[in-house]
Amino acid sequence: MGLFGSSKNELKCKKCGTVLSDPERLKKHQEKAHTRKKEICRNCGTEFNSQDDLRKHKKKCK
Repeated sequence: MGLFGSSKNELKCKKCGTVLSDPERLKKHQEKAHTRKKEICRNCGTEFNSQDDLRKHKKKCK
């Protein structure tokens, strides 16, 4: 199909219909857009929407 047509490699979010190119992107989308659970830094108490964001923060948090 054209540039915006669907292909076999695209995955669709069941909650909102967003189309993403791979399973990892879909997972990150669902964590950020549809999960109310917050990841919390045990050091400073800052809240994050994803484990990835918390992991990045921990590298700098003392």
